Amino acid sequence: MANIYHNILIPVDGSQQSIDAFKKGVELAKELESQVYLVRVLKEKRNDALLENRETFFASLERYANSIGVAINKEIVYGDPRKEISTHLIERWDIDLIVMGATGKGRIEKMTLGSITDYVVRNAKCAVLIGR
Repeated sequence: MANIYHNILIPVDGSQQSIDAFKKGVELAKELESQVYLVRVLKEKRNDALLENRETFFASLERYANSIGVAINKEIVYGDPRKEISTHLIERWDIDLIVMGATGKGRIEKMTLGSITDYVVRNAKCAVLIGR
């Protein structure tokens, strides 16, 4: 299959939908032989204990990707998640596909398309694949 997506961005927030989307994105990347950029976007820096938990979470996702033969680039980024995902990271890493969950961790977001996802779908200058 021709590689139509060279660089895939997969933002995660710890929600089950973002983890499921990550797994689908990694499987797609393996099939297409694409680069994967795993990112967690936070509004502000928090204490070291929370950062350590995030690193452990990232490490478990990386182990999953490696187990199916996909290497990932991973990073925690600080800023507005909507703008980082839909604009800044696309430009920084030359992203041509974003794979993300439909909703995040918030109660209201679980009932509708999440506000970050909705913003990304409307504003990203690349293809967006939404998983449930």
